[in-house]
Amino acid sequence: MKKSTIWSIIVVAALALGGAGVFFYSSQQKQSQKQMANSSYSSHMQAGKEAVKAKKYSQAADEFDQAYQAKATAQAKNYQAQAENLADSIKLAKTTVKYASALNLAQKAQEQNGGYSVMTSQAKKLVKQLKAVKDNYDSEIKPLLNKAAKAMEDGDYGSAVSTYSSILDLPYINGAYYAKVRSNVKDLLKEAKSKQEDSSSSESSSSSSSSDSSSSKASSSSSSSSSAASSSSNQAEGSGTSNNDKVGGSTVTSRDVQQIRTQLDKLGESTAGWSPQDLINLFNYAYQQGHTTIDSITKDDVEGYLKSGK
Repeated sequence: MKKSTIWSIIVVAALALGGAGVFFYSSQQKQSQKQMANSSYSSHMQAGKEAVKAKKYSQAADEFDQAYQAKATAQAKNYQAQAENLADSIKLAKTTVKYASALNLAQKAQEQNGGYSVMTSQAKKLVKQLKAVKDNYDSEIKPLLNKAAKAMEDGDYGSAVSTYSSILDLPYINGAYYAKVRSNVKDLLKEAKSKQEDSSSSESSSSSSSSDSSSSKASSSSSSSSSAASSSSNQAEGSGTSNNDKVGGSTVTSRDVQQIRTQLDKLGESTAGWSPQDLINLFNYAYQQGHTTIDSITKDDVEGYLKSGK
């Protein structure tokens, strides 16, 4: 056998062995990767199931998604969808009053094709709970909220306060799925109480003002009668004072009268026994002396007026 032929045989044999080695290595590597994927898949699926038992549906959905990334199976995908619907349903029910939407998601989880039996059972219970919650909201809570809102519009804040309080007294209101209702009603109750207090203060002030006005009118009437008699007497004595509420052509108001009284107090003059008409007459006297504003009235004006025959 020629030497060249022998070398050719050796080369072919070496290549064959090398190829076999590469194939074997590649096969082993693929097998190892498959085993790792299977292990990761099983691990995440089990973790997802444990999360479901603890009713941690968002965590479960994440675990099932990671399982699907490791090994794309219909089971992992179905479990993930079922867990996500449960998580979204509960979140809606606890943070909003969209009970119809929450119920719809729970029903989807219950009817999930290829779903996890434990989640299906949990979804069935949730559907029952949310139906009761929705019924309570639609038939009892919502009508009371509408009644209170109407009372607020009508300014009947006392009725609104009572109605909002009755909602917070409902036997089931402290349940987990009424959290948003409680929060909303507490805010509305606070607003109603605030408006009720403002309204009461306003009515009290109005009543007081009305009472003061009536007393002032009675006092003014009495004082006017007394002043009229005094004025008549003074006129008979030639004092020149008269029963008139005008000074310099302008009407002296009750507020002006009070300011005149205050000015006299500043001057150290006691106003005890001075009727409103007396004070107007004093201002008229001061006006004739050139003191045309209330704060320009002087002690000389007072003394001059008194000497003229108050």
